Amino acid sequence: MAGKPVDFDPFAPQPKAVEFDPFAPKKRSWTDVAGESFSNIPKSAAALAGMVYDVATDPVQAVRGMGQMVVGGTEKLMGEPYFDTSSGRAVREQGKAALTAGGDYLKNRFGSEEAIKNTLATDPVGAAADLSVLFTGGSTLAAKTPMLTRAAPVLRTAAEYTNPLNVVTKPIASMISPKVAPEVKTLMDEGITPTTGQILGGGFKRLEEGLSSVPLVGDFIKNAQLRAVEDLNTAAFNRALKPIGKELPKDVTGREAVQFADDALGSAYQKLLPKMTVKIDKTFNTELSNLKQAVDSGAMNQTTKDFFNKWIDNNVNNKFQGQGAITGETLKGIQENFRVKINELSASTLNDERVIAGALKEAQDQFRQLVTRSNPNYAKELNAINTGYANFKRVQNAAGKVGAEEGVFSPAQLQNAVRAMDKSKDKARLDEGKALMQDLSESGKTVLGSKVPDSGTPYRTMAAILASGGAGLSGYPGIAAGLAASPVMYSAGGQKMMAALLAKRPAGAQNFAEQVRSNQQARMAALLGAQTTPYTLIGDQQ
Repeated sequence: MAGKPVDFDPFAPQPKAVEFDPFAPKKRSWTDVAGESFSNIPKSAAALAGMVYDVATDPVQAVRGMGQMVVGGTEKLMGEPYFDTSSGRAVREQGKAALTAGGDYLKNRFGSEEAIKNTLATDPVGAAADLSVLFTGGSTLAAKTPMLTRAAPVLRTAAEYTNPLNVVTKPIASMISPKVAPEVKTLMDEGITPTTGQILGGGFKRLEEGLSSVPLVGDFIKNAQLRAVEDLNTAAFNRALKPIGKELPKDVTGREAVQFADDALGSAYQKLLPKMTVKIDKTFNTELSNLKQAVDSGAMNQTTKDFFNKWIDNNVNNKFQGQGAITGETLKGIQENFRVKINELSASTLNDERVIAGALKEAQDQFRQLVTRSNPNYAKELNAINTGYANFKRVQNAAGKVGAEEGVFSPAQLQNAVRAMDKSKDKARLDEGKALMQDLSESGKTVLGSKVPDSGTPYRTMAAILASGGAGLSGYPGIAAGLAASPVMYSAGGQKMMAALLAKRPAGAQNFAEQVRSNQQARMAALLGAQTTPYTLIGDQQ
């Protein structure tokens, strides 16, 4: 069944046709805003830089413009004129015009959703500057308003993070004096040269670690990392040798370094012994008795326990009988006996004998302390030797750890030795960060890592690839470019050069850099001057 026909009224108003305006601005989506904003960052940054430059070169005009805004705002708030003179009226009119122009400027930029989108898309850096100025003003107001004081620090932080001048000031500050972790400084003060990634830390260090597994480039990096660990080993040995005025010869590492340090400290001690007299005392007897009890209660066979007790009696205690004191050659003989027997048992394949070697080291240390107490006139020299020995015992322990190949130890192995040899109650000194050599071991572990890196073979690998006509490089995109930098940055000389560029600056550089980094007031003044420039100039023209 057909529907009822609709009557047509020729006089009824017809719906207005929608006209197409080809020049109307296209409405942006937020995705469009993000894309445009990213592409316009350089132009936007240049515009703000130009305005900041104007402020820097003509600060009087900037201050005058801000003053006009203050005058205009005061007039609006008070609702009545002040400075009612001809010159005062002129200033007042300029202020009102500047304030009106400023309001229009902000309205055009942030007065609607489309305005905000347009501002973010076309002037992203300027928008960040506007926000930073607003957050700064808000923080100042909040700080003076009792109910809002807690919001002030949050607004100040927001102002700092949105200030686009940080993009300029922070890199400049980093070039003047890069922020270097205190652990890096500790290592470099000891003559240790970390790699570029280890100095910069964070993402740079992770990137370098990732690149260390890439053929060729990784080999150079591993070699540089290994040099840093060897530097740590050298620094640790020099901690033991410095008190007696010695240092480790160049290229002496591992077990050779252990032997050199032991011989040097022993020689220094032997030179003093003929000049001294030693009397046994209660402290020595008590410590030696405690040591014997510890050995007797240990999980060793009885023959080994008896050997230790008899050796101590024959080579130490019995030397004092009948005279109450020992001198010269007798003193040297006791120390030589300790040295020979400790070296012999330390090299044994039997666990019990290696344990006895450790007990004899403790007895030797107690004997040295007895010598120091008996000879106060030589206390300074003896204390220097004992300090060296105390450091050496930790290094010797680290070099003897399982996994310390050829006596080269990792930062973690040194840290474990420091922990094991901390004799304070409940490891209190270690917990306080004051254990002997802890500053070096912890800094090494934090900056250099826990392991000894494998030695890379870059030149051998490179030769193999070149011998094959270079075709091997086709499977490793980007390696060819990396090779240009790697031999330089990660060579011994390049490693030192990069460390000096990144971490060493003349006196005063760090303070100046911190001023550049943290002088928020100066940056905000520059921003405020730049942001008022567009509309104070408009006000002047009216």
